[in-house]
Amino acid sequence: MKKTKSSFFNCHHGGIYSVKNNKSVKIDFSSNTNPLGISKNVVKSLIENINLSYSYPDPNCIELKNDILKYLSCNIDEIDHIITGNGATELIHYFSSAFVKKKVMIPSPTFCEYELASKRNNAKIVHSQVKDDFQIDSEFIVKNGNNPNNEITTIFLCNPNNPTGKDSVKQIIEILEKIDGKITVLLDESYVEFINNQDEKRYNYFINLIKEFNNLVVLRSMTKTCGLAGLRVGYAISNKKTIEKMNSKIISWNVNGLAQIAARVALKDKNYLESAKKIIEIEKKKSFDILKRNNKLKPIPTDVNFYLIEILSDESSTELTDTLLSKNNLLVRDCKSFTGMNDKFIRVAIKTPRENKELFRALDKAL
Repeated sequence: MKKTKSSFFNCHHGGIYSVKNNKSVKIDFSSNTNPLGISKNVVKSLIENINLSYSYPDPNCIELKNDILKYLSCNIDEIDHIITGNGATELIHYFSSAFVKKKVMIPSPTFCEYELASKRNNAKIVHSQVKDDFQIDSEFIVKNGNNPNNEITTIFLCNPNNPTGKDSVKQIIEILEKIDGKITVLLDESYVEFINNQDEKRYNYFINLIKEFNNLVVLRSMTKTCGLAGLRVGYAISNKKTIEKMNSKIISWNVNGLAQIAARVALKDKNYLESAKKIIEIEKKKSFDILKRNNKLKPIPTDVNFYLIEILSDESSTELTDTLLSKNNLLVRDCKSFTGMNDKFIRVAIKTPRENKELFRALDKAL
């Protein structure tokens, strides 16, 4: 892929507010959230607890952290290993404030907040390009990370990766086992619960390695899995010393009271997530079968609830994105703004059957 230059103030995101007229968006395929929307149980709890809006929330999120431990059923048994945030993004910036120094390594393309947070802490960035199959280049990361002349202090890893949708377990393991233990690794697993894996051990695999690798921080988001994008809830798990350093950067009452209630209810509503995963897998297969019939588009295999589409025609990603929005009121993610990507890719979230059909009809007309 042809590289594009990144800018300090150029961290683009999807969502309806990424376009000038947000009311023009009928269906948002640019945000990788749960296709079922918000859980009915969560909605009910918000209505019942609306008076909490009047009170200050628990600044330490004690009940939420205890519920996170129950939900994970991992080998971590103390809430001192957990920090909660106003979405995973806030925790990325706390992490960067605590650990980012001279240089950081970031595979690209990936979530732009790692780069933004690093630059805010005056760090230089070394990019590692993903391979042709969109998998993380673990050999490059280990070799360059362990080179003392490179002065790498921190590595950001997104797995499954955004925007590629690839789950790179083997590569992450290799990095953790071979990288210098003095280099702190942030492993962003915001999408891990969307993986259709029958082995439950996969979901907590890296969390269970926290005690083995003192340099590892595992980040999770409830924004995506639980449909809480507007309420903003995320958490990170690591050893106590690391969490203490991140807590020293935290803003008081950073997770509001209703968000804490919603998150706690969502963690207990496991049927909701399982139902979403079933829909995602069914719709993923349908989507790829349909898209493969269009010789102007190439869907890239994915492990989660979103996927890349390569544009094989002369149309650019920006032109196609603008056409879908102006003529069909459908918003997809233009991937041109991702460091390391060109203008021939869009990213699409898997939605409900009706919504997906509408996108496919629009794509056929646009190309």
